[in-house]
Amino acid sequence: MYSEVFSVALAGLEACIVRVETDSGDGIPCFEMSGYLAAQVREAKERVRVAIKNSGIVLRPQKLMINISPADIRKAGTGFDLPIAAGILAANGHIDMKSLESTVVLGELSLDGKINGIHGILACVAEARDRGFLRCIIPECNLNEGALVEGIEVIGTSNVSQLIGFFKGEVELKKAREYRGAVSKVEHGKLRADYDFADICGQEAAKRATLTAVSGNHNIMYIGPPGGGKTMIAKRIPGIMPAMSGEEQFEVTRIYSAAGKLKECGLITQRPFRCPHHSISEAGLLGGGAVPAPGEITLADKGVLFMDEFTEYSGTLLDALRMPLEERIIRIVRNGREYIYPADFMLVAAMNPCRCGYYPDRDRCGCSDAQVRRYLGRISRPVRDRFDICVHVESVGVKAVAGLKSETEERGLSDLKNMAEFGKVFGEPDNNCREYTSENMRIVVNRARDIQRQRFSGEGIEFNSQMSPQQIKKYCVMGKSERRIMELAFDKFNFTVRGYHKVLKTARTIADMEESEHISIRHLSEAVSYRSMEWGDYGR
Repeated sequence: MYSEVFSVALAGLEACIVRVETDSGDGIPCFEMSGYLAAQVREAKERVRVAIKNSGIVLRPQKLMINISPADIRKAGTGFDLPIAAGILAANGHIDMKSLESTVVLGELSLDGKINGIHGILACVAEARDRGFLRCIIPECNLNEGALVEGIEVIGTSNVSQLIGFFKGEVELKKAREYRGAVSKVEHGKLRADYDFADICGQEAAKRATLTAVSGNHNIMYIGPPGGGKTMIAKRIPGIMPAMSGEEQFEVTRIYSAAGKLKECGLITQRPFRCPHHSISEAGLLGGGAVPAPGEITLADKGVLFMDEFTEYSGTLLDALRMPLEERIIRIVRNGREYIYPADFMLVAAMNPCRCGYYPDRDRCGCSDAQVRRYLGRISRPVRDRFDICVHVESVGVKAVAGLKSETEERGLSDLKNMAEFGKVFGEPDNNCREYTSENMRIVVNRARDIQRQRFSGEGIEFNSQMSPQQIKKYCVMGKSERRIMELAFDKFNFTVRGYHKVLKTARTIADMEESEHISIRHLSEAVSYRSMEWGDYGR
């Protein structure tokens, strides 16, 4: 007897509806499977056979043939156990085949007949809804995740006996609509609550550069001695980013679901912050592997990828960042199939200026100029060129740690308070608004991003950092004096065309932070300073 059950195959982040065809008949008892199956799927025949037996169903000796089509799509994972079991039960008359119409089935089986959770439920249920299916049966432990998808009936079952009873009308299964009113929201990390820029002693220049970088979603590099606060600053960046929209939350949650990293079922509402160790493999960073899976870059989508000790990563790995940073996607080809992963992230890197970390302080640094050049030379020029902003993070003095300001900082803050642009950035009249706290910085970021969102409405981009050369000409208009400044900077600092454009993008962001329609010399000077000091202060 023949039966057909619909299921979903997950390839990377993409889901595809498949048909699990079952034929049972007379002949030498055997259990054969076909359909371009991975090892996990082929092993299902042993799990399914024992699970059905332990659920109280005795099958007659028969020849079973399972085919999962289409055959040109590789099927991997353990989510095909339950549809295979349902197909066998339907072919043997234990389930009415008409009840399986317009139904998608997913789940992994234990030997005792219990149904275990699987990865990628979110993408699978969404695909079933988009393809017009009316019902999706999933493991009960994945029900909260399935409840995030509306427009389809999502039902959870915990064992094979319940599934049989449901199709016979004897058992009432839990439905996702019972969970939709109280879907748990996963606070992905507690960066906003636990980290505040007010905790950082001194480092006014680094905070200002960070504020600029986040406002325009620019890539930023911190260079400085150990213990200066580079990592502290980086960890606080997600806390000043705007809240994710509903669409962004769903996309990030879908990625983590497919990667099997959604530890709690629910919607991720905090922007991701990923910090991979420098020993990570290329597949771990970019994605891929024998069974293609998202890498750290994709897991940082809509958030921050922080690469600490940047020079310790292999040169091959750093060069592999170049295309994702430009295209905002990652293309991986495996087994004749192309997998596309999103890579819309903000790159934040931190590094020491030399092996010991204290160059150019010759009182503490014993590295020769050749050693410094060799150390910095681990990062190729094309990779360095991808950073819009590079800022030096100074060592913090005892006065800053004690909450006091040095004479230099006092003079600097006094000058800032007298500058009109400082008031424009942080608002008036409350003096506290001029402090670099996460709350105040978030206000500036939101304001600058709102300006960019209105500017680029209908143009397919969101941030200044994403502007094309044509858009730079349109939105970064300069006067005669401004053009002269850029000509001098281009020649003096040996900018590439990409570097020249990045200065203009950064200047546009600084102008947006001040709500200025035009880019002035002041904005260009600050943007140039973030590029001109990039390596010059360290013997480059």
